[in-house]
Amino acid sequence: MRRLALLGFIWGWSFVLLKVATRAATPTTVAGARTLLGAVVLAALSWWRGVRLPRDRATWGWLAVVSVAGAALPLGLLAWSAERITSTLIAVVNTSTPLATALLSGLVLRERLRPSQLVGLGLGVLGVAVAVGIGGDDLDRSSLTGAAAVVGSGFSYGIAFILMRRHLLHLPSDVAAGAQLALASVLLAPLAVVSTGQHGLDLTPWRVSCLVVLGVVSTGIAWSMNYRVVRELGPTRASLVGYLIPVVGVTGGVVVLGEPFHLRVVAGGLVILLAVTLVNRGGALRGLIPRPVTAPGALVLLAVALVVGGTGCAAGSSAGDDRGACAAPVRERLDAASSLHLLPNAEEPDYLSDPPTSGAHLAGAPATGVQTQPLSRPAQVGVLETGAVLLQHDPDLGTTERRELEGLAGAQVVVAPNDDLPDQVVATAWTWKQTCSAVDVEALARFVDEHAGDPSTSSSTH
Repeated sequence: MRRLALLGFIWGWSFVLLKVATRAATPTTVAGARTLLGAVVLAALSWWRGVRLPRDRATWGWLAVVSVAGAALPLGLLAWSAERITSTLIAVVNTSTPLATALLSGLVLRERLRPSQLVGLGLGVLGVAVAVGIGGDDLDRSSLTGAAAVVGSGFSYGIAFILMRRHLLHLPSDVAAGAQLALASVLLAPLAVVSTGQHGLDLTPWRVSCLVVLGVVSTGIAWSMNYRVVRELGPTRASLVGYLIPVVGVTGGVVVLGEPFHLRVVAGGLVILLAVTLVNRGGALRGLIPRPVTAPGALVLLAVALVVGGTGCAAGSSAGDDRGACAAPVRERLDAASSLHLLPNAEEPDYLSDPPTSGAHLAGAPATGVQTQPLSRPAQVGVLETGAVLLQHDPDLGTTERRELEGLAGAQVVVAPNDDLPDQVVATAWTWKQTCSAVDVEALARFVDEHAGDPSTSSSTH
């Protein structure tokens, strides 16, 4: 079980690295670079071991199919989701992978799950729910489309696991994984070029370092290990690595990205471990797993390297990106004119502050979602009057930072440009304001959680 645990450890860290890497480039560019780096690593391993590439067309045909289902599509979806939801939520929702694989294996491979395994799978879901807090702030403020993308990646991986078992397990692990990643990088290359041309790059040394670790360790080395695990355990049991990933991912998010720590994470982790024990009940897997080829000392060195490199690049990126750049929220005085509704062509009155947090506001339907044009001050207050939060930014804000900010938009959050702000980003709610010198997603999300939809801070006060 050591190889399975190490694989879960590596992939759990990958979500922290992915979150940082997507600040540097578009999702398809990150996915393409990740697959290319992984393919280079596996090609080097294959050459060193003297392993040859397959020559028959049928094998290459299946490799092409699996490269889509098991690399290009899921890695692209995960990178896309990283722009919209937290690394913690990605790690947790990713648990859909073993569930999807079990379902697909039952339908396609006719694998029968024992009652204890079914109970274990159910407990795994419960453990993840406890760890993340279903119905809590993390889920409420996150993009549903981002979470759906992670679920889609899980089903895509499930299809790939089954195809690998049926058609590719005769290949050496490094050859199969390397060819799959190489083909995926070729498929992603045109999309990466187009998206980069449209949105550009925002590279820093730390972001590039995270991307390199993501490609070399979390993709190249981990994918080689994954093929061996699938060969030894079968697709359903091998996908149980998905139960270990949330524990590592949540811990990494708390330690490196500064996400809030909750005791429920520990409780959920214990339930997940119990679930894995039930699925492996009776030691049924023990005879199927040979001793790892890699020496224990090498495993320790790899784990240490991943922790040091991953923590360093993510922490360095946080420092380089001015994380924690928001001042403390400030409560402002209620404007006496807050009960006034203005017609569209009415003269704009004076406000107590700029941007305003109360005062006369525009009559009619307020602005929603992501706005491409600045809002007038009466329109800004009109948004706040409904209990929503307004996130305004400098129009010259970088593409990556703007996408991060727009990822917070929703039913009660409006994002709009404003060329007359005192700082790069200003968040306003009814009588509340927070200024930021850079996009700090975690701080802004907390502001949204505390002030969006609260009737005590909106229309009931005037």
